[in-house]
Amino acid sequence: MPIARGKQSRVVSLEAAQQEVVPSELSASPLYGVAMLKIAMELKKTDALPVDELIHGVLTRMRLDETEFRRFLESHGGLLRAIAQKRYT
Repeated sequence: MPIARGKQSRVVSLEAAQQEVVPSELSASPLYGVAMLKIAMELKKTDALPVDELIHGVLTRMRLDETEFRRFLESHGGLLRAIAQKRYT
């Protein structure tokens, strides 16, 4: 639809809109979700290492900061904890 002369259009940048929707802790590293998936897949194996060793190994291979990832896990790791607990029961 054409804009009438003298009227201003209201264009919102998609990038600005996405930044408002994505929580800041998730935008820190989009690879955290990938790391969680890799750890969960390793936990499903019958001969899997203990959880802490798996986390350390995956983060080392992905070159992610372990302290920051563990902070992320504290607030978003419910599913990973459930998988780990299921493995030991």
